[in-house]
Amino acid sequence: MSVENTPHTPSSGKNGTAVVVVRPAEGRRLIGEAVAALPQVKQRQQNGHMVVVGGSTNRHLIRHLTEGDPGCASFAIGWIRAGQLDETPRETRGEGPFLFEDGKVSRGWPGHLLERFGPGDLYIKGANALDADGHVSVLMGSPVGGTIGAALTILLARGGELIVPVSMQKLIPSVPKSCGLLGQGVVGRVMGSMPVGLMPIMAGTATVITEVEAFKTLFNVRAIQVAAGGLADCAGAMVFHLQGAPDGIESAWERLLEIRQACDDDPEKALEG
Repeated sequence: MSVENTPHTPSSGKNGTAVVVVRPAEGRRLIGEAVAALPQVKQRQQNGHMVVVGGSTNRHLIRHLTEGDPGCASFAIGWIRAGQLDETPRETRGEGPFLFEDGKVSRGWPGHLLERFGPGDLYIKGANALDADGHVSVLMGSPVGGTIGAALTILLARGGELIVPVSMQKLIPSVPKSCGLLGQGVVGRVMGSMPVGLMPIMAGTATVITEVEAFKTLFNVRAIQVAAGGLADCAGAMVFHLQGAPDGIESAWERLLEIRQACDDDPEKALEG
């Protein structure tokens, strides 16, 4: 495989197709931007109730909703880094999830806002895994289920909507088969300081937004993942084939280059990857 230092646009071929490489940090930004563009998110930003739970992808959603950056290190609580399952020290954490109530924004534990949730209200929480059948799952470091444990039963009981931004980088063979394997006190040894349980979220229970849905939402192009992995800064990268109208392909291409530059300029680049 030959490699060039800059993206290559062929002088001939099908203008309605492209192959792009999306690095993990770029995928998170792309997904965050797409979630911010969803009609129901725009609506709940001004009317009704919406909770955005901390995470490395939701950081970029908040950037689009508030024009402020909550940061990665202080906004994402649970971590998989340095070869360990761990969490952000309490003294360096931010103020908690972002709470939207009829156009007003605050931060803190979402319990009181969840009590007022009704049909169509939104809870946006990232995931640690997804599978090809559309199931997703969340690791739980809290013995009482954390932010997903607090919300899921209320959402299901009252008709709220759970939106799960999650990268195709986190694809696993089967979420159902992983159920029952984890649990605090169940596993003999854990790499890191945080034993975890697992919350499965079955297909159809949540609106799942990956890079595939992001390309469709933002540029109206079809994306199919055709490869994964790489070296150095492309460890964990995804390769997508894009197909659509030429202007959509061009917009996607140019936006990815802008996102790539933003990732390179990010002061938390070493953390985001």
